[in-house]
Amino acid sequence: MRRSISRRPRRPPRRSAIVGGKPVADGERPFVVQIERQGDGGAWSHYCGAALVDSRVVATAAHCATFVEQGRVKIRLVLGRADANAPGGTVVTDDRFSVYSHPEFSTLTNTDLGLIVLDDAADQASAALPRPRTTLRPGRLVRAAGWGRTDLANPEKPSRLREARLPVSEFDTEGGIWDEQFICAGTAESRVGPGDSGGPLLDRDSSGKPVVYGVVTGETNTCEGHFTNLADPAIWKLFRGPLASHGLSHVIPARGA
Repeated sequence: MRRSISRRPRRPPRRSAIVGGKPVADGERPFVVQIERQGDGGAWSHYCGAALVDSRVVATAAHCATFVEQGRVKIRLVLGRADANAPGGTVVTDDRFSVYSHPEFSTLTNTDLGLIVLDDAADQASAALPRPRTTLRPGRLVRAAGWGRTDLANPEKPSRLREARLPVSEFDTEGGIWDEQFICAGTAESRVGPGDSGGPLLDRDSSGKPVVYGVVTGETNTCEGHFTNLADPAIWKLFRGPLASHGLSHVIPARGA
């Protein structure tokens, strides 16, 4: 039986998986960022997903960012590249960005958010963040994107970014264990997989601009896809200082009613 996240020890996330999805064409999702980690032998491989939500700010999961802050993982960012085996894209090394993870991160609360602040603005187009307190109603189809296995039972992983359409579900707090602010989306046939950490949950607004509503945090016993909710105003409070220190206070979503 699958365990809930609360019983899993904290460790660097496993490689990602998008199940029931399709390949993303070059240039179709320019704001989706690949985080690569450096192995002991010096080679780089996929580590986490992320999304450019401002020209200088990348959003990912806190449990990806925390290991970087602790010096346990060395990362670089690859922007504007859909196929990890193809040339192109923009590589940003760790001397050109700063990493912040939510200081009160817990797997039980809606705090699994990390921000990577770039020294220089990205050339790629960014997505928007949702208005505070935006609600995704059950049944709404949204999208998740990432690199990795398309079958959880098969270790083979495609190099190209893939995307799946996921229905939003009512989030079951399992008797009050979980913060009700989380987003639940996906089915057994169409879902993010274990370790598809930090990747975006997205849709377009009425003007057609892509909006990142959440980032992958994991799964629970009752939720195939468990996402940090970026429309929760509380999650941004402790990022105000770090962003202001970079002149990026405008990135925090405007206060909602």
